[in-house]
Amino acid sequence: MVRWLPISLLLMLAPILNLSRIDASETDLVHLVGGSGAIDEFDTIVLLPAREDIPTRLIIGDLRGFLHVFEQRPDAFEEVWTSEYFESAIGGLFVADINEDDLEELIVFTQKGRLHYLNLETYSTQWSNPPNEYEQITSMIIENVDEDEQPELIFCADGRLIIYDTHHQFEEWGSDQTNMDATDLLVGDVDGDGADEIVLNTGYVFDARFHDLEWQSPEPFGQRMGLLDLDNDGIVELIGEFNGRFIKIFDVDLRREKSTDP
Repeated sequence: MVRWLPISLLLMLAPILNLSRIDASETDLVHLVGGSGAIDEFDTIVLLPAREDIPTRLIIGDLRGFLHVFEQRPDAFEEVWTSEYFESAIGGLFVADINEDDLEELIVFTQKGRLHYLNLETYSTQWSNPPNEYEQITSMIIENVDEDEQPELIFCADGRLIIYDTHHQFEEWGSDQTNMDATDLLVGDVDGDGADEIVLNTGYVFDARFHDLEWQSPEPFGQRMGLLDLDNDGIVELIGEFNGRFIKIFDVDLRREKSTDP
């Protein structure tokens, strides 16, 4: 059965999806994405711009464990491909060149610990990790945190923080701590020392290069996190969102919640 997503629906969702522009004809959908290719706010949606003879595509991973690919038509997005069952809910989607072949791949992780690389042209699976390597993955980002050229998968699996070599597909490093089921991660220089840290929303801050635990906050950093230099001192503050609306601000360099005193 052919499935369609009308442009009018995407227009309604545009503020939520952070779509940057839809032109007057409603046929040119321009995406606003991060380095991972995922639409901001949605871990399991990727919007790919048109190129050569391939129209704009929308890739969605669902709770039931399937991927759906929609291609843009004049007045709607038509579903052109549905995956086989990925064994559990899709936890996140990324687009990146993870093996230095100058071609981007679709990286998929599932709730029950599977990693998959898919060809973005044919959607065929190029590689998958062993079925029993991890029982659960709760969060993932893709960042380059070492000296090689390709990025690393950084994720929380079975309570541990993992750094995974994307090219040779092996675990480069895993934390000793086993209680870090973070649902949000970020990488950035959060203490102004000139080196990046890996921040877990459960309150842990690790050195990104050498993996030392720099700080364990007595409280979590929220469900979602962001970075912004609010006081223009050259050091970003960590902004945490709680319960979808409430904000706390943390000075990681001072190891405390930011004071609200004038």
